[in-house]
Amino acid sequence: MDYLKRADELLEETVANRRWLHQHPELSTELPQTSAFIWEKLTEMGYTPKRCGGDGIVATVGKTGGKTILLRSDMDALPMREESGLPFASTCDAAHTCGHDCHAAQLLTAAKMLKENEDALDGMVKLMFQPGEETFQGAKAMIADGVLEDPKPDAALSFHVSSGQMPPTVFIYNASGTMMNSVDGFSIKVRGKGSHGAYPERSVDPINIAVHIYLALEAIMAREVTSTQASVMTVGLFNAGSAYNIIPETAELQGSIRSESPEQRELLVRRMKEVAQHVAETYHGTAQVEMIAQVPPLICNPQITKQLVGFMEELDVPGQTAVPDIKATASDDFACVLEQIPGAYIYLSAGFPDAPATQQHSPDVRFNEEVFRYGPAYFAHCATRWLEEAAGSTK
Repeated sequence: MDYLKRADELLEETVANRRWLHQHPELSTELPQTSAFIWEKLTEMGYTPKRCGGDGIVATVGKTGGKTILLRSDMDALPMREESGLPFASTCDAAHTCGHDCHAAQLLTAAKMLKENEDALDGMVKLMFQPGEETFQGAKAMIADGVLEDPKPDAALSFHVSSGQMPPTVFIYNASGTMMNSVDGFSIKVRGKGSHGAYPERSVDPINIAVHIYLALEAIMAREVTSTQASVMTVGLFNAGSAYNIIPETAELQGSIRSESPEQRELLVRRMKEVAQHVAETYHGTAQVEMIAQVPPLICNPQITKQLVGFMEELDVPGQTAVPDIKATASDDFACVLEQIPGAYIYLSAGFPDAPATQQHSPDVRFNEEVFRYGPAYFAHCATRWLEEAAGSTK
């Protein structure tokens, strides 16, 4: 099958699916409407989908007895209001500002094309529609529920759209090391002793403790991080108090640590805990550290990545440009899949070259729907060609 031609024929359907998903965003691992929509579409195509990891969905297409490749899409949105001005914008307190609606729509169209071409497949394609990527819970939940078993994939592929000003004919990859950093989300709950604001000497001020913890964490980044490695520690939440004239009992910091190496990751998580607890003790309080999310660095398999990039370059995409060796301090829990299955994670540009750049996770972000001429074809073609070569290598 000419997947590029067929994706173009299905463009209107892909766009319609994306826009429905965009208007009905849901958060974290609770995606009842989204999951029901994906389920209905797959069933109409002739699939027998299965629930996996709560609202996650798995379906397979192809033949048993051969190799298996997994294609993954995430589906969840972010807890924010959309300000894009699009006629199909979200009107609730959730928004697809990371592009997961695009991912799900692309994989749905790829699923349709693969089903149409099922007899020509030299093995099995497993489709993974994942909730909870933004909270780094979904991949682990689906893995625990068996997504990487029965059959176990031999390779895995996930795409992520990228906003900005690069045209949709650009894709970006890394076949030489860590592509995305680990993430370790943390909560530091500081406990002191409250008092009247007029008598601070009677208190153990948790705000003061939390401020000193924050500054000490900054010092870790300035003086203990290996200078040749990209690591980030960000505190994004600071909560304390309920009135201007009361010193509260507690304060809380929440943040994340991101690193490109397991060694640096271990150092930063350990030092964050040590510093929080010892600073709190210095000022006569206590600090309890809880890890919110933990995902390893995302490391693509060099051989499979180069192989899949080669398959993508087989498609006659006008002006196609491949950009290698990308690194990002952001994170994705597809890393949990790639810990167990060799595979690749590739960015597909969905930008507007002649418009002001918009940033993902921003309320005004927009994605160029021209990417749907290529994304579904890349998914289907890569799966088909990988199975073809895998079958050839075992004959």
